[in-house]
Amino acid sequence: MRKKKAMDSREVGLVMGLAAGKYFFGSDDLHYGLWTDDLPVKPENIRKAQDQHSKLLLDAIPQDVKTILDVGCGAGALAKRLVEKGYNVECVSPSGPLTAEARKTLGTDFPIFEMPFEAVETTKKYDMVLFSESYQYINLGRSIEQVIQLLRPGGYLLICDFFRRSSEERGPIRGGHKIEPFRKLIAQYPFQNLLDQDITKETARNYDLMNDLLNQVGVPIWELAFRYGEANYPRYTKIAKKIFRKKIAKIESKYLQGQRTAATFTRYKTYRLLLYQWTP
Repeated sequence: MRKKKAMDSREVGLVMGLAAGKYFFGSDDLHYGLWTDDLPVKPENIRKAQDQHSKLLLDAIPQDVKTILDVGCGAGALAKRLVEKGYNVECVSPSGPLTAEARKTLGTDFPIFEMPFEAVETTKKYDMVLFSESYQYINLGRSIEQVIQLLRPGGYLLICDFFRRSSEERGPIRGGHKIEPFRKLIAQYPFQNLLDQDITKETARNYDLMNDLLNQVGVPIWELAFRYGEANYPRYTKIAKKIFRKKIAKIESKYLQGQRTAATFTRYKTYRLLLYQWTP
């Protein structure tokens, strides 16, 4: 019997985030929202913040772009917007559950490479390769060579994602390539930088919203679950806490101690909208 591939914890988080977003906010976007100064950071504004994020990305696409490869398409929300704008779009999605959601959004026959970006092989050449909060999951050393294999001469690379600042500290918020190694890598290739927009402040505000949600909902539920177990199943709860003590400590440290805030994100991360043109 063929062994099933284990799901990565990041993939589980994305699927859970999608389910929560759909249920509570009617949104099938997985990316950060763009919280401009005139938009209050409240749960009811999440959909609007995400729409602003998508608009910023769409507005950055050059006029001569017709064909786009959307890498890490999530549930297909951005790809759908691109198609509605008249672009010829294909997607890359290595996640089975997210690919299934994308096909619900885009149609069962929509062209999706169901594999990691690094494994994509095709004779097609695209006007643009696009990463919307997916570049952080790509192997940095192999990323640019693979992009070049898929671009037509004069084509574009668009990245909208966060990077780690140049610091030895990693901080409580994980993820992202270091910005300086990325800059050194792409400087080795004939790419012209057309846009480098810092939107750290506008995206970091997501973490204040998340932190408030965890404090108001997550912490009480977490504490109640343990109180219930200790009161009704003290022996099993004690054993479970001993067996999973490291995982419990990690969850509490990562999510329940108020460290995931806008200020923390801004200290350790830089969120960039980057546009490059390949000029061989």
